[in-house]
Amino acid sequence: MLAEVLAQVDLAERSGFSDVWITEHHFTGYNVYSDPITLAAAISQRNPSLRIGFAVNVVPLSHPIRFVTRCNLLDQLASGNLVVGIGPGNAPDEFAGYGVDIAARHERMAEFIAVCRRAWSAGPDGFAYAGPHYRGEVRGRIIPAPVQRPHPHIAFASSDAGRLEMAGRNGWSLLLGPVGPEVIAPRLAHYLRGLGAAAPDGRAGADGIRERALADTSVLRQIYVAEEGEDWRRTIAGPIDVYVRKSAAANAGEAGEDLSPSRFQDWRDRYLTGGWLVAGPAAEVAQRLAPLARLGIANLLCWMNFGHMEDARIRASLHRFVERVLPQLRGMEADPALLPALLSGGDARETDFARMWRGDS
Repeated sequence: MLAEVLAQVDLAERSGFSDVWITEHHFTGYNVYSDPITLAAAISQRNPSLRIGFAVNVVPLSHPIRFVTRCNLLDQLASGNLVVGIGPGNAPDEFAGYGVDIAARHERMAEFIAVCRRAWSAGPDGFAYAGPHYRGEVRGRIIPAPVQRPHPHIAFASSDAGRLEMAGRNGWSLLLGPVGPEVIAPRLAHYLRGLGAAAPDGRAGADGIRERALADTSVLRQIYVAEEGEDWRRTIAGPIDVYVRKSAAANAGEAGEDLSPSRFQDWRDRYLTGGWLVAGPAAEVAQRLAPLARLGIANLLCWMNFGHMEDARIRASLHRFVERVLPQLRGMEADPALLPALLSGGDARETDFARMWRGDS
């Protein structure tokens, strides 16, 4: 399976994709790997033309000094083509496995970020840090330094208004998950409000910071491009079932294999109606993705390998996406009136499945 994943990355590179984004999950079988940084190091040497991003590193499960050290090395291996996506996580089983209190994840993440920023700005004399969750003293410099200064570019996943504005003020990019344009709009508004106040911090000027942040602001969708006439609800029913069970375990701590039939069907129905999966023939897929482009979101993260789908089907879907969907999306311009219209008249409720999947992160 891991060899197939690496070969799929090879195919994406040959097909003209610009990035590869990697997630982090543990213990549930949700992924065929658990350590995204190690996998990213392999990809950096195998596929040097691709930028590497994380969606996301679950930072409360890591130590900040170790994280900075590994990200610096990866930034060197990737020649600066790295986006460090961070988030608090929300999977009870993963936090239990690491012995970390899930209720403290936001507090822990805030402290984690503060220590990382000090580590990235510290000189050769080092620094000491002391907080409720992390305490230590760096006696010397962290080796190597990153290519990007003062640190690799950061992207952030959250649904909280205050944290969205904080991400904007810091000049970070925004990662958006399984929500529709009517929910993306208020999140973008909070984020853009913060981004408008972003100021240089040893980097390019404010305009350059905002341009970089928006360039890597991304929305994630599972995508399956069906052949014309294909009954995709039948042909990928197996991967859908597997994904629903794995996501129940990975994102909500519900034992996927032990879900009652009614609970499983509830998860499955919410998943299929929640906007997470964009499936169908090329014209339908393009139509459903168009509003995201019209909102001005620069990057679409295409999650095509989900639910243990067979390799040949993933490759065929990716090929149809490149040949039949991308030409319909390329050149589509942002509509500056869409965001205000959604803010003034849209329904900003999250889908039930999105809330279940994201927790309160």
